[in-house]
Amino acid sequence: MTATLGELAALVGGEVVGDPSLEIEGISSLELAGPRQITFLAHPRHAGRVEGSRAAAVVVPSRDLGGDRPKLVVSNPYLAYARIASFFNPVSHPRLGISPHAFVHPEASIGAEVTIHPMVWVDRGAQIGDRATLYPGVCVSQGCVIGEDSVLYPGVVLYPGTRLGKRVIVHSGAVIGSDGFGFVRDGDRAVKIPQLGIVTVEDDVEIGANTAIDRASFGSTTVKRGVKTDNLVQVGHNVVIGEDSLLAGQVGIAGSTELGRAVTLAGQVGVANGLRIGERAVVGSKSGVAQDVPPGAVISGIPAISHKTWLRNAQIIQRLPELVKRLRALEKRVEELEREVHGRR
Repeated sequence: MTATLGELAALVGGEVVGDPSLEIEGISSLELAGPRQITFLAHPRHAGRVEGSRAAAVVVPSRDLGGDRPKLVVSNPYLAYARIASFFNPVSHPRLGISPHAFVHPEASIGAEVTIHPMVWVDRGAQIGDRATLYPGVCVSQGCVIGEDSVLYPGVVLYPGTRLGKRVIVHSGAVIGSDGFGFVRDGDRAVKIPQLGIVTVEDDVEIGANTAIDRASFGSTTVKRGVKTDNLVQVGHNVVIGEDSLLAGQVGIAGSTELGRAVTLAGQVGVANGLRIGERAVVGSKSGVAQDVPPGAVISGIPAISHKTWLRNAQIIQRLPELVKRLRALEKRVEELEREVHGRR
């Protein structure tokens, strides 16, 4: 697959500097790009690395970067990279029909051009939309719904009643609809609370490998349109994740918490139960969220506080050994002065 520099500019909304008819065959990093490929400069601090690149052209954030070689000038080079990389490397899933080595219940509904690989289980009442792809080892339990053009990679498990929208991608090992962590004490014993709800995943969601999303106690745990989760994410029962939110690896969200639109939770963030995190809030990595977060806030730490305050506190913590040493010296000096004063009396 090839495209001219002008065609790529139209794709990403960029400005061509140089020959717009230059043919490009792919995209790669500054170090690995060949003479028929385009590369990208994500940040001006890496400008010195462009000179050593063999790339035919470079995506840059301003005209004065990238040297004399042909370039595409865009406001966000990393976004342009994503779009150009997708253009040159489209994801495709072969249309293979239904394998004779899969089990599909006679009362399941299967759409047109669906691919079901060997060792897949599709139970009674399941509905599989057009052009969906189920890779080996997928288990679709009773009454599940999978929207059109969705892809479930090997080993995905959908518990009964789970509903996936259109163009949903679920990576290997994810479990959607498992029981929420609901128990009540009877003395020292933990008595299970039945989890009677479902999980609803809306359109254009991508769920990372080995993620677990628990069914609701009642109603639905809901992952709204456009949400992307990394691997090893835990979503508790009755959680609502707002549109276009991003959850990085090892995030854990306790039950009945609600995330607004476009929230970002960095790696290993833990969120306590029943909280509200406002839209566009950002939580830094390894943070523990123990109270509601207002819209647009940027927080970090355990417990999470304003990110700026957390940075100041972190600087102070680094100086603690020095401060303790100075404090002890001051205490010693005060004791000496007190002895001198008492001696004069």
